[in-house]
Amino acid sequence: MPERKTRRKYDNASRRQKRAALGQRIAAATAELHASQGPAETSYTDIARQAGVSLPTVYSHFPSEEALFQSCTSHVAERAPALPLDEILEAEDLTAALELLVMAMERQHRHYEPWLAWRMEGYIDTLAEMSARIRRQQSDLIARILARFLGKGPAKATIAGCETLLSFDCWHRLVRGHGLSFRAARKIVLQGMRSLIESPYKSPTSNHSRRHET
Repeated sequence: MPERKTRRKYDNASRRQKRAALGQRIAAATAELHASQGPAETSYTDIARQAGVSLPTVYSHFPSEEALFQSCTSHVAERAPALPLDEILEAEDLTAALELLVMAMERQHRHYEPWLAWRMEGYIDTLAEMSARIRRQQSDLIARILARFLGKGPAKATIAGCETLLSFDCWHRLVRGHGLSFRAARKIVLQGMRSLIESPYKSPTSNHSRRHET
């Protein structure tokens, strides 16, 4: 009896591993199709063909599109270049830290571009969540960088402006929309961030109000 139980546990574990591997294979096939033709144009039939499995197998692993998108998004995110947090925060000065940050974000943008360029965040919750998570990470890291090198907490507007300059949308507009080189795009982002950091934030509304008060 003990040997049969051991064998049964081994068989169950082996089946779970095979099923998990097959799920990863389907997720990888989905990611490839989403990158090449977009999520809106990708069907379960396409995924089954790309993964080399039957259509019922795809539905067995991912009975809903939400589950499929979650697995696909995780597959893409797990392969994204990591932000070198320690290297950035241990840079010799603020300029060096910002340069490392901008270069690191460029690597991430180039990784995510095949999926984010389809602009499906408004339609796919998991993509929206991934984009929001990246923005939060950016904002948190910007705050840590400025606190580390300036010795005080930065203004919310400064963080918001820097995060916008570092965003995928800004990078994509500069590189694809305007056809700038990666180097030129980095220079623009760096100059914009330094300008925000070095100059106090003044809103047009507050300036307008002061003119009327005088």
